Amino acid sequence: MSSGNPNTSNAPVTDAVATVISEWEEITASPTELEAFGRAMANMVKDLGLTPAEVHALATKGSSAKELPCLLEALRISIRALAEKEPMLLNDLRRTCTMCEHKRECDADIAAGTLVPAYQKYCLNVDALDALQHDNKFIAEL
Repeated sequence: MSSGNPNTSNAPVTDAVATVISEWEEITASPTELEAFGRAMANMVKDLGLTPAEVHALATKGSSAKELPCLLEALRISIRALAEKEPMLLNDLRRTCTMCEHKRECDADIAAGTLVPAYQKYCLNVDALDALQHDNKFIAEL
């Protein structure tokens, strides 16, 4: 049994949450409220399995996963079936899409109608999407 602090393993996540909270100028609360909010956020982040880098990226990018439904549709993957049968996988796809560094490329490919097969060059979800494309329970009806 270790004699260290039991929260030591959560320290990077807690620090990341504290940093993000301190950067949110619109939060006006007492120090006690901020501390409670920070603890709640750290617990949520831990439960979701996010890394400190993911917390910071999600909180500061102001980004979305608006490209994901376009990609799923282009690949004929049913977002409804995915949400019903594999909601955690859908959440993972959204989180990865949200943090993507290739939004401009993806948006340009969507606008040009060249998303498939161009996304395979840069999409971080390519492996999961490939597996979904080959699973009949996720194929969208025409």
